[in-house]
Amino acid sequence: MNENRVDRRPASIALMSSQAGQVGIYGYTAYSASKFGLRGLGEALQQEVVADNIRVSLIFPPDTETPAFLEENKIRPELTKIIAGSSSAMPADEVAKIALNGIRRGNFNVTCNFDGIMLSIATAVLSPQSSYMMAFVEVVAAGFMHFMALYFQWSWYGTIERWFAQKKRR
Repeated sequence: MNENRVDRRPASIALMSSQAGQVGIYGYTAYSASKFGLRGLGEALQQEVVADNIRVSLIFPPDTETPAFLEENKIRPELTKIIAGSSSAMPADEVAKIALNGIRRGNFNVTCNFDGIMLSIATAVLSPQSSYMMAFVEVVAAGFMHFMALYFQWSWYGTIERWFAQKKRR
């Protein structure tokens, strides 16, 4: 607890991760690693600031329609486009609204779409959870979500293997 903090009203710290910080994606090795790192930072930081009435929010947006995303798509590896194509991009203003609402509610995991919610449940493990209802959902759905996550992971690995096999035949 920081006794030097004069203003004791609730405060927030927001960290912008990505759905690529919940699951590794082909072609995003460095990006995924940095976004996964934010999760560890956020989990440890939440423990350090909770006594000061500060909540940490870790935001997991999907691909977001921004000028940078449009430029990235021009150089994105073909295989990454195929794998990431299973989830559509969201408008930036919609991501911003969802992120702000999650921060205001004091949510640790802030997800922006159905895929993000499912990833959050499948990867929750020891993330801070302030909602008893969401904690219950995470525990009850964990087995099923793990099964679904494995299905998608196996599907991605199959896509990668087929893509490289076709490339060898050319």
